[in-house]
Amino acid sequence: MSQFNDTKKYILDNDRRFCKSNKNLMFEGVNLNELGKKYTTPFYVYSEKEILRNIDEIKKAFKNHSNTKIFYASKACSVMKILKIVKESGICVEANSIYEVKKCLEIGFKGEQIVFNGVVKKKYELEFAIRNDLYLINIDSFFELNIIEEITNRLKKNANVCVRIEPNVSSPTHPGLITAFHAKSGIDLQDAEYMCKKIINMKYVKLKGLHMHVGDQVPTSEPFRKATEVMVKEAARLERVLNFKFDLINVGGGIPVPYKYEKGNAQEDYLYGGINSYDFASAIINEIHKWRKDIEICIEPGRKVVSSSAVLLTSVSCEKTKTNYDENNNVQDLVDWKFVDVGYSIISDSLHFDWYFYLLNASKTNVEYNNWFKVAGPLCDGGDYFHQGVAGEFFALPSNTEVGDILAFLDAGAYTIESQTVYNNRPRTAVVLINKEGKDELIRREDSYEDMVKYDIY
Repeated sequence: MSQFNDTKKYILDNDRRFCKSNKNLMFEGVNLNELGKKYTTPFYVYSEKEILRNIDEIKKAFKNHSNTKIFYASKACSVMKILKIVKESGICVEANSIYEVKKCLEIGFKGEQIVFNGVVKKKYELEFAIRNDLYLINIDSFFELNIIEEITNRLKKNANVCVRIEPNVSSPTHPGLITAFHAKSGIDLQDAEYMCKKIINMKYVKLKGLHMHVGDQVPTSEPFRKATEVMVKEAARLERVLNFKFDLINVGGGIPVPYKYEKGNAQEDYLYGGINSYDFASAIINEIHKWRKDIEICIEPGRKVVSSSAVLLTSVSCEKTKTNYDENNNVQDLVDWKFVDVGYSIISDSLHFDWYFYLLNASKTNVEYNNWFKVAGPLCDGGDYFHQGVAGEFFALPSNTEVGDILAFLDAGAYTIESQTVYNNRPRTAVVLINKEGKDELIRREDSYEDMVKYDIY
């Protein structure tokens, strides 16, 4: 517990996002305890400044290769206001569904600023992408290529494409986050030549380069370096045998972020992060420069842009102490439970990926965290509690944590809002933004009852 108090002190003293004011936690200068009372919990709070800082860090990391295009992976968070902030920062965007593409277009991105990804792109989606002159379609299969060829021939309209390959490089991250080894995405490396040759001979489908994605939350730069080496060698070989010159190389995303701040072995626990944007950039640029320095590099960061930019606020809504018995009905221990108004329907990674999020009492930040609690959500589901605490399933909180206190889950900006459900008919949350001026504004409202039933036909 003393280690967690040291970590809390470090966050409050050194983290650019946080500080304390009297007993309350401040986020970008805004009192989270007061904010939690102003809006109905649970809700997410995003920082515009932090999003821009993260984007700026990525830009600086790639300064040694000026011909770099950054495409924000909108699946990480596609709230319209967040997309607008990303657009105004000057970078581009990557989409994985036709509705993501449409949201990006609606917020003001031009087609030439959008990359379209995905293993399943339906015919009408591909036609929409081609009609809107998207910068790239990353092809994931021969089946998809045949559809693209048919559409372009019918429309007599060009489509720029990349071929997604699987470099067969494993990485020490969560199995569900691996995308370059025994994964569903991309084509076999040995099929790249045949696909590229087919595309070169097509009238309207224009081959621009190769594409890959190593994985997410990869804690070391070696998989990125190795996968880039594989792709560069194949690209160089294809240029020779096909007498063709690629315009770009798309290395995907995967820059990790720290969800645990203490010292730890990142290769054994990917939640420590392990590397930063500069390590990621160096691993990629060094390998590509062994081949060509004039080629365009495309990257697709998502988590790195928004993860640290948000907290999830929740209220302590109930509490109890329960006795644990063994199978012979002997008392084992007593467990103090705190129940909050947010469950895995709102922050699903806590269950599906056993993700770890720091949890701070925003109402009592100035006191020692001196008691172990289990923290559970409101859902009618035995699995709806937070499995990854400071000590196993236990979280460190002040002993006087009580009903009405506002708690904050840190680093909750990526893949959270996008994966919310209405399980138990509990509404999806509101989203609040702290803008560059330090003012809070509602950028998405909570679901209403009318929202819950308006899609039903009865």
